[in-house]
Amino acid sequence: MQLSCLCGVCSTDFESAAHAPYSAAVLFEKMKARGFAAVQFAFSSIAESAFTPTGQIEIPAEIPDAAIRAVQENARNYGIPVKVINGTFNMAHPDKDIREEGIRRFHVLCRASKQLGAAYISLCSGTRNPDNLWAPHPDNDTDAAWEDMLDAVSNCTRIAEQYGIVLAVESEASNIISTPERARRLMDTIGSPNLKMILDCANLFHAGTAHPKNVRATLDHAFALYGQDIVLAHGKDICEGDGIAFCGTGRGIIDFAYTAKLLADYGFLGDMFLHGIYDEDDMVRAREHWQTAVVIGTDSTDNLS
Repeated sequence: MQLSCLCGVCSTDFESAAHAPYSAAVLFEKMKARGFAAVQFAFSSIAESAFTPTGQIEIPAEIPDAAIRAVQENARNYGIPVKVINGTFNMAHPDKDIREEGIRRFHVLCRASKQLGAAYISLCSGTRNPDNLWAPHPDNDTDAAWEDMLDAVSNCTRIAEQYGIVLAVESEASNIISTPERARRLMDTIGSPNLKMILDCANLFHAGTAHPKNVRATLDHAFALYGQDIVLAHGKDICEGDGIAFCGTGRGIIDFAYTAKLLADYGFLGDMFLHGIYDEDDMVRAREHWQTAVVIGTDSTDNLS
């Protein structure tokens, strides 16, 4: 078994309420200093974008040419390719105008993604919560919520097809795509090679299930349903408990060696992006945890079954 993926990071892990967004030069220097080899990039992460996301849309209305040039220049100078762009907005927002504005901005984002050489854009399937696209809502399981989300995903997939970009969504307990079954249903319904999956192990757990005894079975279930469609992986972790509390890579219950084994078994060809750390001083440890897990998980002499 082999797993030849880069270890990257989500640029949002460098965002903090304690400081203004870094310049592109500072952001890329910080990623390089911590040993990351690629980035999943959000335009909110750099000062040149002059953009603050809302709880509904995390895509800028317009992207300044200066911001794109700054990212291009620093990605090249520091040898950190932009592999993925964040394209998250609330695809199931109860206000149709907000959904339509997200779709309009998606055109802008796809153009920028092509300029930056990013092959993937990440999605959020959304929620009926009007204020926070990552927060749960009791109406998320309704037919109406599903149909609104499906319409938004369909529109964005058609846009992505025009640009030759692959979209990647994840199963997230608080969103419309809350289970691997729903993820499978979405991909089968859309039926496009331009819609694939992000594996985020931490997001597979619902309240009451985040316990070590459930980890491998939860991963096995997700891989059985969409393992062949995973194009990106997130290295977020989750704390043990009956609630949902995320944490940095290796700080929770996720068995990353077993994750690496499954990715290798299913022929994963994408890259890993660590996420949920939000502490620049803990990033080297998190990266080393994943890299050690890859060695253990793909060592044919280790029995991880």
